[in-house]
Amino acid sequence: MNRILLLIFILFYSNIVFSQKKVSLEFKQQILEKVIDKLEEDFEIKYSYVDSIIKEKIIYLNKKKYSLEEVNLEIETQTKLKIAKLSDRYYSIFKDTIEVNKMIQLDEILIESFLVKGIKKNKEKYILFPRKTEILPGVTDADVFLSLQQLPGVKSPNETATGLYVRGGTPDQNLLMLDGIRLFHPGHLFGMISGVNPTIVEKVSFYNKGTNSKYGERISSVIELETSNELQKKTKTIAGINGLNADLFFQTPLVKEKLDIQLSARKSFTELVQSYTFNQLANKVFQNTDFKSFNNSNKFQFSDYTLKLIYKPNEKSIFTISGISIDNNLNYNYKINQDSISNQEMKILNNGLSINWIKKYSNSFQHKTNIYFSKYDFQYLKRNDYTTTKNFEAFKKLNRIINSGIDIDFNSIINDKISLDYGIQISGNDVSHLLNSYNQDLGIDVNSNRVYSVVSSGYINYKIINKNWNSQIGLRYNYFSKVDKQTIEPRILIQNTISKVLIFQLTYERKNQQINQVRENVANDLSLENYVWVLGGSDKYPIQKASQYSAGFIYKKANWLIDLDAYYKNIDGITSFNFGIFNQNQNQTNRGNGFTKGFDVFLQKETKSIRTSFTYSYQDSQNRFENLNSFNFFPSNANIKHAVNITCLKNWNSFSMALGWFWHSGKPYSIIDSNSNTYNADNLNDYHRMDISMDYKFSTKKLNFKTGFSIYNIYNRKSLISREYERKYTSFSDFTNERFVKQDYYSLGFTPNVFLRVYF
Repeated sequence: MNRILLLIFILFYSNIVFSQKKVSLEFKQQILEKVIDKLEEDFEIKYSYVDSIIKEKIIYLNKKKYSLEEVNLEIETQTKLKIAKLSDRYYSIFKDTIEVNKMIQLDEILIESFLVKGIKKNKEKYILFPRKTEILPGVTDADVFLSLQQLPGVKSPNETATGLYVRGGTPDQNLLMLDGIRLFHPGHLFGMISGVNPTIVEKVSFYNKGTNSKYGERISSVIELETSNELQKKTKTIAGINGLNADLFFQTPLVKEKLDIQLSARKSFTELVQSYTFNQLANKVFQNTDFKSFNNSNKFQFSDYTLKLIYKPNEKSIFTISGISIDNNLNYNYKINQDSISNQEMKILNNGLSINWIKKYSNSFQHKTNIYFSKYDFQYLKRNDYTTTKNFEAFKKLNRIINSGIDIDFNSIINDKISLDYGIQISGNDVSHLLNSYNQDLGIDVNSNRVYSVVSSGYINYKIINKNWNSQIGLRYNYFSKVDKQTIEPRILIQNTISKVLIFQLTYERKNQQINQVRENVANDLSLENYVWVLGGSDKYPIQKASQYSAGFIYKKANWLIDLDAYYKNIDGITSFNFGIFNQNQNQTNRGNGFTKGFDVFLQKETKSIRTSFTYSYQDSQNRFENLNSFNFFPSNANIKHAVNITCLKNWNSFSMALGWFWHSGKPYSIIDSNSNTYNADNLNDYHRMDISMDYKFSTKKLNFKTGFSIYNIYNRKSLISREYERKYTSFSDFTNERFVKQDYYSLGFTPNVFLRVYF
């Protein structure tokens, strides 16, 4: 009995001592965000908060020893904010009673700075804040998609910004959204840079496993981009320029504290001035084509524009209208020989509109309605005119998607441990494509199709926190009208805090995808655009299904971080064209399935001014098809077995520098000849490069500036990144007697870029 009393006394006394822990602090007009970072480190606690409520808050503390309770009281007094204790380690900063209930349900941020500050990780996703993200090696101006490539398990084998292969998935298997608008071509310059201006993006949520059942439509990852919903007290302007384009962002109040408007515009100047940066990108993109140089008559240009209205009638409701337009335009003329001229024109448009309404009915219940519309329009025409004979030959490719729908989502907070997300979603897709080859005498419809389908979905997601356990169980139901088919998608995420420094996580998810890209081997010189969107539901193009299992650990102690995650994914309903496998019978499409297994290792060490990270990814991705390779598995096109990233960031007050080295084993490739076909049996040589980026911040009385540069592939290594066999249609006989030509594609060489950004 005495021992029990002694133990109780020791525990009670320890708790008192811990709560009375004091730390020597001094802040002279320090921003609250920096104060929070310091308190979390000194007192070994965590604050949860919405970024907007602490913005521009300043703290002043005289030098002395403070307890945590004393510091929290000072913060409340000086900022008029409130701080609630959620547990011995977690605190919430909020404005009012509605905010505190919302903050209780916020997912704990497991990692505050993943790679760099501005990238965070919670139990189910990565969160990027492009405006706040520190510099990354080789990334100019916080390009969203280039930034995502430096996360574990994300690869871009073809060195494009938007060609993201996530854990063996292909780029078309990633769900891309901006304020609820679905994006089907989110890139410029054939995907070399993002088609979304990074200055407009407030937050990026990236899911690569255990995805919330709210999200369907794609079987790989979810990339959700959100613009700011915050009203501004005064006009805010950001202007920038780099080696490819100039941009402008503008937000101003129309009705004070009620209605704001946001506008952004980004426009290339490549049609007027061809910088060294553009020429390097063009050399890489237009390999194995007839495009040799650009000038005033042969032009490539791009632009993107956004518009947003934010209306806040009261503290409980907010209405927004968002619009985006992404435009790429190519017009190129050249002489084939003395009496023949070739012209190639390409236009790619992705326009969209969304209307969002968020309503908080009480402290524990809110809903969000999103109505969206998106139009993707691809037009390509290649025409050869023979002036002597007045003959011509031409090829036309058209691809169009009309996508629209409505999402109605609800969130209910049952208590401080349980919450519920649920909703209904209805979406429609009208997808068509046409591939036509013709001359003065004959026209051949190479391939054409138009399909319309409506998908009706409902979902429920149950979250529960119980001591050291954090669980998320979800279920999604889909009904595909075109094929009269129903699917069920379970989602499970279980997290256990084993100790203060070790966390275990287990996930499972099942997904379905109806709309996807297939490769068409036709007379198109633009190899990066040899894909068309089609709507699945037939024997030729089935609905794809995928399941993914993952398990991992996160270890955090002092300034060390270790993140380990192993996964297994299987997929059914793929076709031979999805992965660029060419069968000698062009009219035959082969169905198949596949799997990907692998693991990611991430290590990070952080000091006061230096952050170093190491990433290793292992991946084995295999496919098989009914009439290929005796139905045996063989490596997929993007099967990069080993990949290593090493990055280092150094800060000197207003100056930052990031250096990164990237290596991966060579991609597999097929051999097609008259004797035999081998499917991805050989591998290219290893790939590696080194990138560097630097930036510097300075200000005047009225303006803030940020300038810097990046260099991609410092030592100018020329790596073979792809070997393909393209079907040719040079003569009429090629339509009946198939002919393939081997083409090698090499990596981007030494490519510098500079930028300047001004904040008004």
